[in-house]
Amino acid sequence: MQFLTSIKTGLIKTGLIKTGFVANMRAAAIMSVAAGLLVACGPNATLLSEADEARIGAQEHARILKTYGGAYNDQRVTDYVEEVMQKIAQASDKPEQNYQITVLDSPVVNAFALPGGYTYVTRGLLALANSEAELAGVIGHEIGHVTARHGARRHTTAVGASILGTVIGNVLTNSTGINPNVAGDLINFGGSALLAGYSRSQEYEADDIGVRTLGKAGYPPEAQADFLAALGEYSAYRRNGRAAPPVWLATHPSTTERVARAREEADEFVAKEFVNGTAPSGTLQSGRNRYLAIIDGLPYGENIKQGLIRGQRFVHPDLRLAFSVPKKFTLTNAPDRVTATHSNGMELLFDMAGRKEAQRPAEYIRDDWTPRGVRVDVTPIKVAGRPAALGSLRQGGKYIELLAVEYSLTQLMRFVLIAPDNLSGNAQSAMQSVRRGVELLTEKQAAAIKPQRLRVVTVQAGDTLDTLSRYMTTGDDRRQDLFLALNNLKKPANLTPGMRLKLVVD
Repeated sequence: MQFLTSIKTGLIKTGLIKTGFVANMRAAAIMSVAAGLLVACGPNATLLSEADEARIGAQEHARILKTYGGAYNDQRVTDYVEEVMQKIAQASDKPEQNYQITVLDSPVVNAFALPGGYTYVTRGLLALANSEAELAGVIGHEIGHVTARHGARRHTTAVGASILGTVIGNVLTNSTGINPNVAGDLINFGGSALLAGYSRSQEYEADDIGVRTLGKAGYPPEAQADFLAALGEYSAYRRNGRAAPPVWLATHPSTTERVARAREEADEFVAKEFVNGTAPSGTLQSGRNRYLAIIDGLPYGENIKQGLIRGQRFVHPDLRLAFSVPKKFTLTNAPDRVTATHSNGMELLFDMAGRKEAQRPAEYIRDDWTPRGVRVDVTPIKVAGRPAALGSLRQGGKYIELLAVEYSLTQLMRFVLIAPDNLSGNAQSAMQSVRRGVELLTEKQAAAIKPQRLRVVTVQAGDTLDTLSRYMTTGDDRRQDLFLALNNLKKPANLTPGMRLKLVVD
């Protein structure tokens, strides 16, 4: 984990080093002009041949594997997903395309496709889907992007953005006096915002293609809408009550909009393909029972090699360490960092960092972690019985606390807590709680940590939402919410004997 090589870099990335209101306004205006120029290129413009698309997909494949923790190695699961992919591919608008699908070993709920037919679904998405038809709908959507050549069009836009970025950089550097590195960050941010995903129209087009492909492959076409609805419920669970961003600020259509459109498209398909608009019984199969049998036992959450989140606690068996965050913080694990965010704007970052042999934590904070000229108050302390140091500073309207804890002769555990300046007292209390929760595990304690898994159970007479969700071992007080989201259920959940449902258990 190397997410903050210096606090200066982190401050720039989190917007704590200000470049001036006028400069930012100029940058925004320039990016607005750039966006307009890119749009003017036309939605159908493409510079790539199909051979180019295949080459780009092959080149990016290794990077995707690295970013997402590699491929998930369970032959039974991967063979099954490949089977579903081929069924959808044969029903697609380009059955002759060479499609390749990879299951990524990531808890993130995601699926995407690269030019050239390289398609990906995550282990986290498999955990959320509730039938083969829903998985097929996701694959159909991604194949829709491939057959409509959306990736090629986006690449063309990216080329335009790169050209414009050079001009923008020159303008920012020469006319505003912004440091070139900061100018680069602004350009990257603007480009990322502009090119982060497909356009609304492209997402809608891929949805429509996916629905039609589902039906042609023999699946209920409404399955795509079912999965989008489940995704909406899961997103609400992850937000933990925080408001969703305004629809008009989103690049993608809102989930609610997409669900409604997908259901309309499904109804249109059935009306056109079947007499009286009703599919004969048994014609369209969801494959729910087979799907649940395949994912029974699937690991849930992070790969144990990257550490695990257990409610408010992060544990890493290989590093033999653990720490806890206060309530109302939401933990997120990534290959290069662990983050914890609070709805009031506080953010905690954790990673491991190298140090000079036997360098004291206080010296590390003063000499290596903070840039020259930045005032930082440092206090030597003990954490989990180890030498440590706590630093604090204010920068750009933010209050920041830095915690360095000795891990070995050459390594430190690092915590950064960033809060609005008016919440400095809250930040101090939160960091104090984190300090108390740091733990160095014994070999026995580390060996006892196991990944969570999905278990499929059959509802028995007398089972209720309350009784079943109690079996969930998520380590927090929102077991019912996760149970409902994973099974695409809403309160009151009317459970009937014989239903098959997913639980998360140790």
